[in-house]
Amino acid sequence: MNSESFMPALLVLNPGSASIKWTVFSTSDNGLSGELGPIAQGQVGSSVVDEVIGQLIDSTAGFDICALVVRIVHGGATFFHPVEVTSDNIDQLMAHDSLAPLHNKVAIDLINSWRQRRKALRIFAVFDTQFFADLPLVAQTYALPNALIKKHQIRRYGFHGFAHQDMLRQWRKKNPYQQHFKLVTAQLGSGCSMAAIRDGKALDTSMGFTPNEGLLMRTRCGDIDPGLLTWLQQKERWPPEVLDNLLNCDSGWHGLSGGVDDMAELFASDHPQCRLAFDLFCYRIQKTLGAYFAILGGLDGVVLSGGIAENSGAICRNLLTGLSHLGIELSSDQTDLDLPLCITAPDSAVQCWVVHADEAGAMLHSVQQQFNNDFPIQPLAD
Repeated sequence: MNSESFMPALLVLNPGSASIKWTVFSTSDNGLSGELGPIAQGQVGSSVVDEVIGQLIDSTAGFDICALVVRIVHGGATFFHPVEVTSDNIDQLMAHDSLAPLHNKVAIDLINSWRQRRKALRIFAVFDTQFFADLPLVAQTYALPNALIKKHQIRRYGFHGFAHQDMLRQWRKKNPYQQHFKLVTAQLGSGCSMAAIRDGKALDTSMGFTPNEGLLMRTRCGDIDPGLLTWLQQKERWPPEVLDNLLNCDSGWHGLSGGVDDMAELFASDHPQCRLAFDLFCYRIQKTLGAYFAILGGLDGVVLSGGIAENSGAICRNLLTGLSHLGIELSSDQTDLDLPLCITAPDSAVQCWVVHADEAGAMLHSVQQQFNNDFPIQPLAD
C-alpha cells in the first residue's frame, strides 16, 4: 500500500434531480470526482441507495473518508446554514421532503444509509437555499394572507444556490477590479434557475417556495397560473399527490415535447412540439433576463452553467440571440473551446460567459466557514 493511500479526505455528495455527483477532496493532489445516474427519479428505494453507496465506497477506496458533506435542496425555514447531522436533527431534516420531492428524499436516504454503515462518520448537511437566505423582503414575499404566511413560514427560498455562488466567484475572478456590478447567473440542467445579483448580493431568483417556480425545466413546469391547477384538480378529481406528480415529473419540456428528455435532441429536432418546447425554454429565460435587467437597473454580465450550457455553445448563443437592446452582442466566433468561454464580442457592453460551476467546492467552502477548525483539507479560495 503506497503512502498516498488512506490520506484524510472529505466526500461531497450532490444529489440532483437526475443523477448524483460526487467529489473527493483530499490533503493530497489526488482528489477524484464522478457521477452516478439516473438514480434520483421517482421513489428511490433503500436497495438502490445501498447500491449507490457500495459504488461510492469502491470508487473512493484509496481515501480515508473522515467526513461526508451532502447537499440538501430544501431546509425550509429551519435550515439555511451547514449543520452536522445528529440524532437530534435528522427528523427535522426529514420533515422537509415534500418541499423538494425530486431531491430531498434521496439526500436523506443517502445520509441515513451512511449513518447505518459507519456510525462514527461525521456527516454535514448543506442547503441549496443558503445563497438566497437574505433575499430582500419584497423578493421573498407571496401575496397570501399574512396569518397563513406566518403559520407555514411561506416565502420564496430559491435553489441551486451553490451553483449561483460559484458562478459569482468565477465572474469576480474574471473581473477582479470591478467592485460594483450587475450580474445574472443561470443554472441550466434538468432543473433550471436564474438569479439577479448586485455587487455580490442576490436580489432575486426564479425558483420560489419549491424548485418548481420559474423557468421551464426537464420535467417541471415552472411558472403556471395557480387558478389552472385548482381548475384541473376539480375537473380531473385528482388528489394532491397526482397533481404534484404531474407538475414535478410529467411536465416541462419532457411533457410538452411528447417525451424528449435531452435538450440537445430537442434543439436539433424539427418536430413541431419539440420546436415549441425549445422556443418556450428560450422565451422563459429571455423573459426572466429582461425582468432582472429592470430590477438591477442595467447589466454588466451573464454567466451560464449546468449541463445544457456546458455542453452546447450553440444552445447558449441561441438563448442570448436578439438581445442587443440589453447590451448583449454575441461573438462571431462559433468555435466552442474549453470552459470558461466568453461568447460575446470584445465591444459588447455585457460580458456573457459559459462556465463549469464547481458546486462541490462551494459546498465544501460553506462547511469550512461554519466549522473552520474541523478539517485537515486546505480551505478553498473565495
